[in-house]
Amino acid sequence: MAAAPFRPPWFGNVGVQVLAGIAVVYNLYQLVTKVIDEQYGEAFLSFAWTVVFGYVLLESLRARKAQQTAVDDEPAENTD
Repeated sequence: MAAAPFRPPWFGNVGVQVLAGIAVVYNLYQLVTKVIDEQYGEAFLSFAWTVVFGYVLLESLRARKAQQTAVDDEPAENTD
């Protein structure tokens, strides 16, 4: 069984997700424009950046989900 990846607490931040999403959209746009212009080397680089930022986006979403389930699983304090 593989060990769970280390994700720092800030990795689940909404800002990280927004920036990664913007980077994915931008690089997809660059990918399409470079293919149309027949600059295949530059298009491959845009594809690679899309994969990297897409992975960051997915892992950030997983980290946020894990943080949310950890908060939901904590027992509530009894103040009786």
